[in-house]
Amino acid sequence: MKSPRITALFMMTALVCIAVIHVSCKKKEPQPEPVYLTVNLSRSMMQNGLYYPLNYQERSIELDFSQALDSSTVQGNISFSGKEGNLDSKFTMISSGRKLIMAFKPDFNLRDGWRYEILIKTGLRSVSGLTLASNTTIEVRTAAKQLLIDNDTLQRTSIVCISDIHMGDPRSAALGYCWFTRNQSALESLLNAVLVNSQVRQVVILGDLFDEWIVPYRLAPFDTGAGIRDSRDYFHSIANAPVNVNIISELKAIASSGTIQLVYVPGNHDMLLTNEILQEIIPGVIWKGDSTGLGHYSPVDEMIMEHGHRYDFFNCPQPLSNPGHILPPGYFVSRLDAEGLMEHGGKGHPQTKSEKGQLEFMTAWTAAIEYLKIHYTLNLAADSSNVLMGGIDNYPGPFSYNGARDMYASNIEEFWSATESRNAVPVMMPVLMAILNGSLDLSFAASYEFMQPEAPGVYKLVVFGHTHNPMISVYPAGKQYTGIYANTGSWVNAELSSKPVRTFLVIKPGAWTGSELDVVSLFQYNLDSGSGNPVPGYVPVLISEESIVRSN
Repeated sequence: MKSPRITALFMMTALVCIAVIHVSCKKKEPQPEPVYLTVNLSRSMMQNGLYYPLNYQERSIELDFSQALDSSTVQGNISFSGKEGNLDSKFTMISSGRKLIMAFKPDFNLRDGWRYEILIKTGLRSVSGLTLASNTTIEVRTAAKQLLIDNDTLQRTSIVCISDIHMGDPRSAALGYCWFTRNQSALESLLNAVLVNSQVRQVVILGDLFDEWIVPYRLAPFDTGAGIRDSRDYFHSIANAPVNVNIISELKAIASSGTIQLVYVPGNHDMLLTNEILQEIIPGVIWKGDSTGLGHYSPVDEMIMEHGHRYDFFNCPQPLSNPGHILPPGYFVSRLDAEGLMEHGGKGHPQTKSEKGQLEFMTAWTAAIEYLKIHYTLNLAADSSNVLMGGIDNYPGPFSYNGARDMYASNIEEFWSATESRNAVPVMMPVLMAILNGSLDLSFAASYEFMQPEAPGVYKLVVFGHTHNPMISVYPAGKQYTGIYANTGSWVNAELSSKPVRTFLVIKPGAWTGSELDVVSLFQYNLDSGSGNPVPGYVPVLISEESIVRSN
């Protein structure tokens, strides 16, 4: 027989279990989500989930709330500030329904390329009594003044950055294989406008102003009949070509102006150019080569610029595969492309790098050569000695394409790590990555080399040329980005590119403007067909703009 104590304990346990089961089985009622007031800027779309871009000429900022506001709660709950401090005295507030307008007083103007903040406190209420979930800060960034259009300042705070002009010698223009012939007047116009502009502090050319690679393989690189015996003669002949002479004249004027610095970083198509030769052509130019065929330039801290071929397996200097020579495999591919252009009257597509993004050298080489043969319907005997060399890069005689392939294939991948060291690559990359860089836009290479924590020097703005793909992108994507990659694009003939041409960058470092921001803008230089003038001129058209907060 159970004792009364045990029976009572049993009964109590049973009652507890029944209560627990009852509570757990009871259907939980959903709790209503709290409702808060929300806000955005009416005339602007948030960029990168971080800030609202705004024209610096705006005379007001319009806030749009999710509900009509109680106007009696506006005063004291909206604050506006910039680097210069609190700016609440610089505007008046106009409240109407869901709209709240911050109207600037006549004595105040927003600064270009500047960062502002709007603080909205929870004391602001809607007519129904809603508030913001918490005090909210809205970041606003004003656009930079557009070069050549807003020329109303005497502060020289802008860098104009271009690359990949690809000027050729007189023979290339006459025979139709030059990549640059139809943009001569546009580039001359731009350089002239830059020369007289009061904002420009530096012009930086990131390589391939001259093109020593685009020569049909059946022609000797040096036109001895025209007195061209070596690379020095060749670069001088490019400078003296009728289609180029006015451009060189403008560059000379910039370099000797005393107000604008002209900076040159070598590219792959002019990797045999030297400071000595360039000074003969453009006296006073600032040479930024760091080793044969390569260079880089940092105008301010946390900003670096170079052509970009250092990270391209097919187009970087290759001094170890064939001692005494530095021309890479891409040189021979370019010679084949030039042959096709000449045979087809200048009609073609020079962006053959995109055809080489394969798994290893032999596959990539074959893909590039076969693509060009098919693209131009060329009858190429790859094992015949039909690639005339004639002294370029110390090569005395002709090559077959199979011979060129075998020359690199024997050791180019084996020597890749040593080649990277010789070429001062900041972060060593595997062969596959370097081969793929030939088919990518180099934004990954820029972030890998300069923006990741493992990089020996971390930069906020990285600028390349080389790809002919004008662009601006942030890294990593989204509002937590820590860097910007920008590419200058090219000035090749429009029919030879699937990307916009006649493009350039304008960079305004905050260290020069006094802003918290470094601002980079991408422009295309187009004919102003809508001006109504009988002879329309060229105007810069803004494609995109991005900014990043400086570290100090």
